[in-house]
Amino acid sequence: ITLVQEVGSTRCTMVRLLLFGGKGGVGKTTMASATAVWLADSGLRTLLISSDPAHSTSDSLEAKLGPKPTPVPGVPNLEGLELDPEMGASALMPMLNQAMGGVTGGPLSAILGQDAVDGIKNETDSMSASDLMLPGMDEAIAFETILRHVENPRHDVVVFDTAPTGHTLRFLGLPEILDGWTDRILRLMRMTGGIRAMLMGGSRENEIRGEIERFQRRVRHIRRIMADDSVTTFSLVTIPERMAVSESIRAADALAEFQILVDRIVVNRCTPNLDHPFLQSRRDIEQGYLAELKDRYEGLNIYTVPLESSDIHGLDHLRRVGSHLMGAAEPTDPSSTEIRIGEPMYFDVIRSEVRDESDERTTYTLHLPGADRSEMGLRGEEGVLYISLNGQEKSLNIGRDFDPNSVQAEFNGDLLIVHIPR
Repeated sequence: ITLVQEVGSTRCTMVRLLLFGGKGGVGKTTMASATAVWLADSGLRTLLISSDPAHSTSDSLEAKLGPKPTPVPGVPNLEGLELDPEMGASALMPMLNQAMGGVTGGPLSAILGQDAVDGIKNETDSMSASDLMLPGMDEAIAFETILRHVENPRHDVVVFDTAPTGHTLRFLGLPEILDGWTDRILRLMRMTGGIRAMLMGGSRENEIRGEIERFQRRVRHIRRIMADDSVTTFSLVTIPERMAVSESIRAADALAEFQILVDRIVVNRCTPNLDHPFLQSRRDIEQGYLAELKDRYEGLNIYTVPLESSDIHGLDHLRRVGSHLMGAAEPTDPSSTEIRIGEPMYFDVIRSEVRDESDERTTYTLHLPGADRSEMGLRGEEGVLYISLNGQEKSLNIGRDFDPNSVQAEFNGDLLIVHIPR
C-alpha cells in the first residue's frame, strides 16, 4: 500500500462539526434538533449530540437517547447521543482517579497500625478525580466525545447542542487553568499518600503528570478544531430581548478571543407581523434588537424564526422549523462529495465517505478533518481495506479480492482518496 504525498487543495471551506450555542433558554436544542433532522432528511448521515443532563434533546425528538449513538425513529439517517452526566474526569484520566482512591493497607498497616490506616482510608477512599473537577472539565469531556466522532467518518455531519455559552467559554480557557492545577493536585496527592509514595517510588507521580499533560494537549487540539472554520461552524442562537441580545454580543466577542468566529446568528421566537396593538408594539421592540445585531455584525448572516402558536417538540414541528430556515429537504446526490445545502440558511458539507466504481478501480473519498497523517496506516485482508488513523481503525468492504500492494492513497486537504485497482 502506497501513501502518495499530499496534493495541493483548491476546494472551498467545508464543515463537519455544527455547533449551536447561546444563552440558556433561547431554543438552542430546538434549532440544533431541527437542523439535524433536516440534514438527515436530505440524505446526510447525521449525529446529534447534546450535553444537557435534563435530556431536552430526547424530549425535543420524542425519542429515548443514550450515551451511545442511537437511531432516531422516523429519521433514517439520524442518530442521537446524550452525554452521560455521571462520566467524570476518571474517564479521561484513569491513572489520576486510581491514585486519588486513597491508601489501602498492606505494608502501611505494618508501619502505622491498622487503626491508623483505617482512619486515613475513610478520609481518602471517597476522593476521586471527579471530586477535583475544574471549571470547564465537564465541557472538556463533552468535546472529547465529540472530537472522536468528528474524526470518525461514520457520519457526514456532527451537530452539537452545546451547554450555555458560559460553559463553552470555561472549556476554552481550560488548558491555561491546567498549567497551575497540575502542580497543586500532585502536591495534594503527596500530602494524602506520602508514605505510599515513598514505598512505591516517584515514578507514579511522573506517570500521572504525563497523563494530565496528555489530556491538556488533547484539549488544546479540540480548541484548534473548534477554531478551524474549514471543519467547524458556530451558530449563535438568541431571542429578540435585551438580556439575550446583550449576552449574545458578549459571547461572540469572547469566542473571537479564542479565534472561534460566529458565522451566523439565529434569532428565535420573533413575533409575527399581525394586526394587533399588543403584538405590533412587541414586534417594534424586537425589530430594534434585530437592527442592533445587523449593525454590529454587518456582513454576518442573521436568520429569524417566528414565534409559534404552540411549543416545538416532535418531528413534525422540528421539520417545520427546519423548512423555515433551510427550505424543503430534498435528497442530495449520494455520489457528490462536496455539497452546498439549504436556502436561505445553508451549509457547505463534505460527505464523510463516497465510493466510486470504474472499469479500472474502486475509489473511496474519505473526509477526515483534524487527522494526524503521520500515524495513518493502511492494510488489506480478505477483500477488506483497513485504515488506522487517530487511534481508530475503519474498515472498507471492497467486496472483491485485491492486491494490497497496489493500493494508493493521497491526501487532498482533509480528504483521503484511496484507489484500489481491479
